[in-house]
Amino acid sequence: MRPFLWSSLLVLGLSTALQTSATGISPISDIKITACQEDNCSVPGYRKVPQDLNKYSRGSFVHIHFTDLPTPGMGSNVLLNPITNIAVLQGQDAEMGPDWERIEGNLNDGNRGPVLAMFVQRDPDDSPIDSVVVKYGYDSHAAIGYDRLPLDLNVGTGGQWVYLYYRKAGYRPPITHIATKACPLPRCSMDDSWTRVNRPILTGTFKRYLYLFYKSVPGERPITSLNLSLRSQQDDDEDDGVSRESIDTGVRFKESNVYVNYRRGRLDDRKDVLDNIAVELGNNPIPFGWNLASFDHAPEEDVPNWNAQIVYRTGERALPKVPTLKFKDDGSFKIVQFADIHMATGPHSCHDVPSTMTCTGDINTSEMMERMLEAERPDLVVFTGDNVNGMTSNDAYSTMLKYSKPVVERGIPWTIIFGNHDDEGDLSREEMMRSVQDIPFSIAERGPAGISGTGNFVLQIYRRHRHRHPRFGSQSEDINEHEYDHEERLDEGTEEFDKEDGRFTLYFLDSGAYSFNLAYPGYDWIKEDQVEWFRQTSQAITSRYLKDNVPNALAFFHIPIPEYALVDDDNDDNDNEGDDDSVRTKNDKMVGDKEEAVSSPSYNSGMFDAIFESKDVRATTAGHDHLNDYCLDHRGIELCFGGGLGYGSYGRASIYRRSRVFEILRNGERVDTWKRLDDDELTIAGQQTLFEGPKARHGGSSLASTKSHGRPSNGSNQKGQRQRQVDDLLERLRQGSLLVMGGVGGDVM
Repeated sequence: MRPFLWSSLLVLGLSTALQTSATGISPISDIKITACQEDNCSVPGYRKVPQDLNKYSRGSFVHIHFTDLPTPGMGSNVLLNPITNIAVLQGQDAEMGPDWERIEGNLNDGNRGPVLAMFVQRDPDDSPIDSVVVKYGYDSHAAIGYDRLPLDLNVGTGGQWVYLYYRKAGYRPPITHIATKACPLPRCSMDDSWTRVNRPILTGTFKRYLYLFYKSVPGERPITSLNLSLRSQQDDDEDDGVSRESIDTGVRFKESNVYVNYRRGRLDDRKDVLDNIAVELGNNPIPFGWNLASFDHAPEEDVPNWNAQIVYRTGERALPKVPTLKFKDDGSFKIVQFADIHMATGPHSCHDVPSTMTCTGDINTSEMMERMLEAERPDLVVFTGDNVNGMTSNDAYSTMLKYSKPVVERGIPWTIIFGNHDDEGDLSREEMMRSVQDIPFSIAERGPAGISGTGNFVLQIYRRHRHRHPRFGSQSEDINEHEYDHEERLDEGTEEFDKEDGRFTLYFLDSGAYSFNLAYPGYDWIKEDQVEWFRQTSQAITSRYLKDNVPNALAFFHIPIPEYALVDDDNDDNDNEGDDDSVRTKNDKMVGDKEEAVSSPSYNSGMFDAIFESKDVRATTAGHDHLNDYCLDHRGIELCFGGGLGYGSYGRASIYRRSRVFEILRNGERVDTWKRLDDDELTIAGQQTLFEGPKARHGGSSLASTKSHGRPSNGSNQKGQRQRQVDDLLERLRQGSLLVMGGVGGDVM
């Protein structure tokens, strides 16, 4: 078996991967279907959609796999035209037009249902598909912007309802018709020509679920605006030539019915016409490029509390250009790490705060973020996992808009990695990553399609260059046009960024969530294929530089690798079996505080060894353990925690929430770090220089590795993991009970 198919493509894609792209979005170039007797199907170089398409049907384990890489198998690696449309038909002999190709395989493999064939189209004049997800249940929904294939992929089997959702970038046909339908159950549908919005407009009526539907009919006049009202706008006396139409939803509020009102444009209108409609829970920020369908009413009128808002898009708007990550004129670059903010759809409750403190979870968390951004004015913000508190986020999309708002409003480039709680709500990692890429100033990327995790990628910080004009009488060949010395005054010139001369590298890795390997229970780990991707990427970057000129690097992940627990190894008192105070340990290689046992994986996949052997990574930073905020020097590598910031999850009343800062100095040669506490003064704590100068050790073996790969960590760490898992389980059960009792609807009607 070839070790890693993507390794042969690394050099091909490296230059693209190192760009600080504003989108990081790649269209899907190919799809494959696999059927296995055990749930272990895989296709090298392809990303597996984890949901089994034969769920509860007693058939084979069927999975869809997709890639955005060149496709092997035709004598050379071929980059196919992007897929622009997907269709599924019943029947072994099902056929579509000549411009459609059939994907090999049966989506109903091994069960009693009919043969389901998948077809794809590659139309160069159509918008490409860049994301595919699978959801269970008839009332399932995907993130805003995804369309659903109407056919149940488990049709005729008696198994779970299974639906495929896909997302297209770019142009969408204008909406020409809107309808509403109320149903007693979420299985609410119209014929296949209609698209149902992602969520009900409201719940709580006698029919409980009120859905909005829309469709596009060629040759019909497009809809240009949408709003709600307690009266029909067709009753208006205005006559300005604009076509007004209304839909009576049948829902009563006091003395009036609720209407959906809309207007139509001209037949040839293509600008400012509706092409997408969605429902967002709560009163969270409106997605970029979308509009709010307001509830129009007179000032003296009361209107229902929908606990939801309808939003619509009028064509695709280009995201603001993301500034290149570059050092300032003084050679500095500042990163703020927001770790474990645990935001929810609603305001959220606070945990473990002083009894005298007035606290509303997400409000206090947002205020701390605002204060940090004002105090530090960073060049980049990194959210290092558990950004969304999954079990209290029944609308994770709106939660992402909420937590990113303070950064977006300031125009700061930002990125994310995922933790173990992010995808416990209604959206998968794939949907969240694709959605984050639609938010202004995000530079997050999905990462290589063929390796584990979502969000393995690289960013580089570039050195600023200016052309200098030769002095009178000097010889041009004696002047290095791209040499830059911050202590020397530069003439006015043209600023340039040499994309081959990134002077600092940032690695981001998805550390997963929970282990499904019974031999190594507990938290997940960075997988071996991710470790290999890091090795090869680091080698590809560092090989471009002379040995003594290799740029330094930082690595970001959520769950700490096992070596973080070695903070106890140099201590005589490392017994963590007592009360909370017993975990407070200190050694001369640690700066900061350890207030809880380290919750790292029980399996060591070798990530530290890869970091140790690399020529560039000098430090790492993690989240996950809210009460730990130390940096530990282990064999010359600084292992740091960000410190928990969010008030919506566990902490300790006696410990301030906090956030870590990294300041990169002298164009990447030195890195300082400190934390700010959420007290009245935003007190700075734990200030230190992490490293200075190039990495002393280039390559070498890992004979001194303290943990053998595949072996559990020490006993005290296992106990910490068990306690953390129990705390997580109890918290998820508590939050889940609240959701079941409260439902997703508001107190309408």
